Amino acid sequence: MSLRKTLLVFFLSAFTAISAHAGEINFSSDHDFLAINLNIKDQGLGNAEFVVLSVTLTPMARRRLEEASRGSLQQDMTISLDGNIISTTIVRSVMKSPHLKLSLSREMARNVFPSLLSTPVQSISLSGYAMPNWTQGTWAESLTADAPNTEYAADEKLSISSKTLNAPSCKHVNHTVVATSDSVVELRVDRRNKCVLDEVSVAKMILTRTTEAERIVISLYAIGSDFNGPPTRESTYRRQ
Repeated sequence: MSLRKTLLVFFLSAFTAISAHAGEINFSSDHDFLAINLNIKDQGLGNAEFVVLSVTLTPMARRRLEEASRGSLQQDMTISLDGNIISTTIVRSVMKSPHLKLSLSREMARNVFPSLLSTPVQSISLSGYAMPNWTQGTWAESLTADAPNTEYAADEKLSISSKTLNAPSCKHVNHTVVATSDSVVELRVDRRNKCVLDEVSVAKMILTRTTEAERIVISLYAIGSDFNGPPTRESTYRRQ
């Protein structure tokens, strides 16, 4: 074998060995955190591309991180949250601190809100944007988009405030505004409390302003549905 081919085989083998031994660790929002802090609003100033999720690890999670980082010194280590890859970074030293900061894209931050909201962690701070005034109040689902104000579906009145949603099967459930504009507001629903609207167990809600001041469109996304796809159910609501 020529020297050139020998060197090529050597480097390919070395690269394969390094890749095979690259570390990875997957954190679970259900089991691995003692405290969580994610503030989309303040970190969103200037349209920042990334936001920082600050967590305090449980003793077991800290030991797993220490072992994974020790085995990945000077190599890549992939960090995942609930099965979603967050980042891959080169480990420069063994990571022993229980405090960890994870950099998330803004889209990923919105996507992990459902699991963070449902975590049993006692110390949790998830801060979103302020709720626009045009979304707040009591709303009733119209039977059709052009139905007169007196025609509403029974038992589908929904009260929306700056912090909570309230309906017969969604009693005082907290929400977080994760995106907002002049005409569209996106919410994540606190899944630690059951919220069922129009027979949908809601995890995400989008409120869309219409040309009529007293009418909005509410799009509901069920738990486990594709948040980037079409809504599970969508209806027009009129202000009461």
